[in-house]
Amino acid sequence: MNYRVKLMELIRRGKLMSVYKKLVTKQYEGTEESIEKEMIDNAMRIFSFHVENNEKYRAFLNDKGFDYSDLNSITWTDIPFIDKSILKKYDPIVKSEVYKYSNSGGSTNVPFTYPSCIDSSMIMWPNHWVLHNEFDIKPYDKMLMLMAYGEKQKSLTKYIYHKLSNFVTFNSFDFSNERMLTLYKLIKKNNILVIYGYSSSINQFLRFLSANDLHLNLKGIVGTSDNMIKDSYQLAKKYCNCEIYNQYGAHDGDIFSFECKYHAGLHIQHDCCSVEIINNEIILTSTKNKSYPFIRYKVGDISSKNELIKEKCQCGRTLFRLPDIAGRNTYFIQLDDGSQLPIMYFTYPFDDNLNIDQYQVYHQNNILHINFISNVYSLEDLNNKYLDSIINKIGNNIIFVLNEHIYKLPNGKVPIYINLDTQNGEN
Repeated sequence: MNYRVKLMELIRRGKLMSVYKKLVTKQYEGTEESIEKEMIDNAMRIFSFHVENNEKYRAFLNDKGFDYSDLNSITWTDIPFIDKSILKKYDPIVKSEVYKYSNSGGSTNVPFTYPSCIDSSMIMWPNHWVLHNEFDIKPYDKMLMLMAYGEKQKSLTKYIYHKLSNFVTFNSFDFSNERMLTLYKLIKKNNILVIYGYSSSINQFLRFLSANDLHLNLKGIVGTSDNMIKDSYQLAKKYCNCEIYNQYGAHDGDIFSFECKYHAGLHIQHDCCSVEIINNEIILTSTKNKSYPFIRYKVGDISSKNELIKEKCQCGRTLFRLPDIAGRNTYFIQLDDGSQLPIMYFTYPFDDNLNIDQYQVYHQNNILHINFISNVYSLEDLNNKYLDSIINKIGNNIIFVLNEHIYKLPNGKVPIYINLDTQNGEN
């Protein structure tokens, strides 16, 4: 064990390395039947804990008219869903179990502060290390964090944390060509082994490398927070000599999932989270968090398919897999007849077209725009290929544009849909 792990274990008062070793082994164990049973058993165990110890969670169940008097007779799928608004209303904290508080804005940019117990807190970075093991990165090997905070002034606590974690940070907001050249030199100078950051920012940087014929020798790139753009995979191999791995996580549900080299779904670390997909919506149960009941929790994200991938992966992992993440469940477009169309509608024709590098849907001046990023198609090509079918679905108040500005949210994420008339990516 290296000194960084030892120091972090002392500071955080937890056995990070033992958690990591358990997760590494567990990803190749179990059958479909045993993993399904383990997910339900773990979920029922945390539900029972909160029923017995969490007065405000019981108040929520009472208000729902849910009978929990006989825990042995409860059917899991009958347990009520919970979401951020419910949690904020009841604030069902088990104070004796609180280890730390975290803050999640997610794609909504609306801060959500919640507690976690020590077991929930200890599992986050061991989960990441399991992914890093896929490309031969050891815990706390040097990593570039391409995130919103970047080089901004940090608190003393965050500065020490980043130093101990061996992070080099770079601000993903300011991404001019000059800044990307600075980033390239920073990676070379610091012998960075892996980049972790927003997928859209990673793609922008990879395109910069391609345009300027610049090459790096990395072990891996991990993209998160927004969907990986398809040409990133090829650009990473050519200009960084490595694979890209898409990662989806939400600590306010303790889910961590990641791609392997086969890129056939995101492997779910089910030791900390039991996962359901219902009507394409991802439902999480944090099986570790005794301080707060993320139980059948609607995290707000949508899967591209309506069920988990359960068969064993080519890589040998038995972990269940999430299909691609299609977006937020709050992404709806208001149609002329007053109905709403999920933004997922656009993922099916566009996501499978490898000649479309990226696209974004946005409202501006009450007109729906679809901005395509492509070096293959002309605007006429796209109009001929897609426009009539989309007009038939949603009406005439729509135009296509090509290779225009891609809008980011204040937290640096690139939404699939944004309403510029309200400056709110969730409308």
